Amino acid sequence: MSEKYSIELKLKIINEYLTGDDGFRMLGAKYNISRSLIRTWVDQYKNNGVQGLTAGMTKSTYSKSFKITVLQHRLEHQLSYRETAEIFDIPNFSLIAQWQSKYNQYGILGLETKLKGRSSKSMKQNTSKQKRKKLETLNETEREELERLRVENRKLEVAIALEKKLQSLARDKRTKK
Repeated sequence: MSEKYSIELKLKIINEYLTGDDGFRMLGAKYNISRSLIRTWVDQYKNNGVQGLTAGMTKSTYSKSFKITVLQHRLEHQLSYRETAEIFDIPNFSLIAQWQSKYNQYGILGLETKLKGRSSKSMKQNTSKQKRKKLETLNETEREELERLRVENRKLEVAIALEKKLQSLARDKRTKK
């Protein structure tokens, strides 16, 4: 995937910022680029040199424990996302904002790294085999409890779907009046 801005252009703008009198706003207007993007480039350059400006720096994956550590540090020291990213050498500070949002919405489970894309056939077969193995190791009462919870969960899912549909119909009815 090609970058939208060449490394040469980024370095030219960074050099103008570091050596000249122009600020982010002036450079943004001059090159028709968002001043926050220019600021990000300058920060990445200051923290990681030219390597911080390459596309490879942005494709890192981080463990759940690392994400928790970053969020806790930010909270304890009342730092901005940008300051926290500098401390932990995270090239894109908005990534921390995404982690915070997921944590606020889903708790610790929201910080787990999820694989993207369609899973392979063999992965699907392995997971179904693993589920069957787990069921075989459960005793009779655990199996009954699991089945009861699955039925209850399905009923709740149906109730939620029904409620959403009713709300949608009521909304449509109000807009037609």
